[in-house]
Amino acid sequence: MRPCQYGGKFLGPTDSAVARKDAPASLRAQFGTDGTQNAGHGSDSLASAARELEFFFPSTAGHGPANTAKYQDSTCCIIKPHAISEALTGKILSSITEAGFEISALQMFNLDRANTEEFLEVYKGVVTEYTGMVAELCSGPCLALEIHSTDAPRQFREFCGPADPEIARHLRPSTLRALYGKNKVQNAVHCTDLPEDGLLEVQYFFKILDG
Repeated sequence: MRPCQYGGKFLGPTDSAVARKDAPASLRAQFGTDGTQNAGHGSDSLASAARELEFFFPSTAGHGPANTAKYQDSTCCIIKPHAISEALTGKILSSITEAGFEISALQMFNLDRANTEEFLEVYKGVVTEYTGMVAELCSGPCLALEIHSTDAPRQFREFCGPADPEIARHLRPSTLRALYGKNKVQNAVHCTDLPEDGLLEVQYFFKILDG
C-alpha cells in the first residue's frame, strides 16, 4: 500500500460526519467536527505528497514558509524534545496563546551537539544540570518560538515558572513547567532567563540557524 493510501485510510473521509459513519476508528471520525475542521490534512496522491513535502521541507533554499520573526518586543521559547515526543506540543501552544502571548514565529529544529552547547553556554559551570540540558535539547526535534509581548522576557519567564517542575507545582501550579515538566532537565520548555538575552536567543534560531 502506498503511503498516501495508508494515510487516507488512517485519516478517514474528509467530512468528519461521514467518517464517523464509514470509518469510526479514523482520526477525522474521532477528532474532527465537519468537512473543514476535520482534525488533519493528508496528501491525496503521490504528486500532491511530493509537492506538499517540498513546501514544508524544501530541498533547496528559498522555498517553504516565510520566516515571520519580528525581532522586537520578543523573547525565545523552546519546546523541548521530550515534550514533543510525549505529544504535549499542542497543549503547550494552547496554554501560551490562552495566556495572552502572541507566537509570532515558530520553527522545528534538530540541533546538533555543537549548536546546543553554544546556545546553552551561559549555563556551563553555573548549573549542575548543564550536561543533561545539552543532551536533552539535542536528543530529538525541538520547536523554537518567538514570543511577542510587552516586556516579553520577564512576563514569559514568569509564565514558564521555576526551572524545577516540583517547585513550580508547589509555588506556581498554573505555569508551563508545573503543568508539563518532569524534572529540572525535562521541564517542558526553555525560556530566556535574562531580559537582555531575549532578542539574542530569537536571532540565534531564526537568523543564524535558519539562515
